[in-house]
Amino acid sequence: MEDKKIGLIKRAIVKLFDEVMVMDGQYDMPYSSSSDEYVDWSVSYKISRISIWETEKYQNCKYSGTIYLEPIEIRVGFNGDWEYMKYITDLPSWVSDDIKDSILDKLETWIPNLCVDVDFN
Repeated sequence: MEDKKIGLIKRAIVKLFDEVMVMDGQYDMPYSSSSDEYVDWSVSYKISRISIWETEKYQNCKYSGTIYLEPIEIRVGFNGDWEYMKYITDLPSWVSDDIKDSILDKLETWIPNLCVDVDFN
């Protein structure tokens, strides 16, 4: 049976984030020397699973774990002319890093002593 505190932490994480989250931005075209050649991107995703456990290994982390994200829609395009991608790895690696960092930043603010990784399914 899951510890009561761990259950509360999981519910708090779910409450912090909308059911479906969207992050978007743009990046320069690879191998382009022009500053106006860029691609828009948009990723919608949701939390698919949360794994949390109590730890005594680290002084600043009472709980550790992993939050797993499920991409719902990955789009790349220009001025609304979208192509749909199948995998988050179809985008530059820093895009998924930015998404993970935004989640970790929010968690650090609201739930102290929780050290988690964020990963895509």
